[in-house]
Amino acid sequence: MKRRGFTLIELLVVIAIIAVLIALLLPAVQSAREAARRVQCTNNMKQIGLAIHNYISSNESVPPTGGYYTAANQVWQRHSMKTRILPYMEQNAAMNAINFDVSPVKPSTGVGYPVGRLINGTAGAIQISSFLCPSDPNPGNTGLNQASGSTISFAVGVSNYPNNVGTNRAYTGGRINGPGYYIGGSAHSLAASDFPADVGATVTVSSVTDGLSNTVIFSEWVKGSSGSRRPGLNLVYYSVPIGASVNNEGDYQACQAANTTNPWDFKGEYWMSGDVGRGGGYHHTSPPNSKSCRAGTSFPDGWNAGWLVSASSFHSGGVNAAFCDGSVRFIRNSVDRETWRALGTMAGGEVISSDAY
Repeated sequence: MKRRGFTLIELLVVIAIIAVLIALLLPAVQSAREAARRVQCTNNMKQIGLAIHNYISSNESVPPTGGYYTAANQVWQRHSMKTRILPYMEQNAAMNAINFDVSPVKPSTGVGYPVGRLINGTAGAIQISSFLCPSDPNPGNTGLNQASGSTISFAVGVSNYPNNVGTNRAYTGGRINGPGYYIGGSAHSLAASDFPADVGATVTVSSVTDGLSNTVIFSEWVKGSSGSRRPGLNLVYYSVPIGASVNNEGDYQACQAANTTNPWDFKGEYWMSGDVGRGGGYHHTSPPNSKSCRAGTSFPDGWNAGWLVSASSFHSGGVNAAFCDGSVRFIRNSVDRETWRALGTMAGGEVISSDAY
């Protein structure tokens, strides 16, 4: 009996059908994977929010977002809000490795920098998985070598989750109008009068008069690419010439119109650092996934405080945001700018509709 095999045409038809099925199924698989990553990101932020509430229960205040000079400007007390909540995230080993009397960040030619980075090098190199969004493949910083005249090299622990420092403080008299505050003495090499409203202005639950459910305390951003400038959302800063008399809307328009000639591509580096754009804060001046900019204002730019750093993510359509009441919600890119700014202030008196975001 003669066997009949597949003809060439039948084989090609079968291959074509398989190819069509794969093409139909692949987006669904990718979508399911991203949904799982987004859920993990949400869980990370819920863990951070719970740790903040446990910190508040123990200390009767919100964790500080950084600090100024101590010991007659000999050392830099700049540790981030994330360092303060480590014991409440089962990260006691990392907490015990930190010396809060000296800088957590990079080596430099100054007195405080190399001392602090040497002492805190072990803790600073720890990469905490709860501080990373699984949807973001960018490294943030792959390590620091011979920076600022130093030959010291350290591994760098990075983060996707910055805390909210409100709107552009160039127009708020220096005060952070989000739920964050600085501790310590005078501000960097600037006069203490440059940041009078920040230093020592402890934030408590009662300070958040807009309501805990109407105020964001943490969101997320896409990390930088360690200098390689790979494609991605909102990876870099853009310098824009903005005058101190321009309002936040003017800042937003100038920022979005800026070109890409002056990128800084290490966003999210140093989860231990309270610096804006590193391990510290982001702003609610520009909506999620819009450009981040360095505002060229006449207001002192201590520790990147005047930089307009936006929330961003690789999640489709928006970003996750943790609110002061411990909830985590997804904020769309299309959120009204004034609503986004209102969510960023803790005592602005704005009325926000529940369906506005």
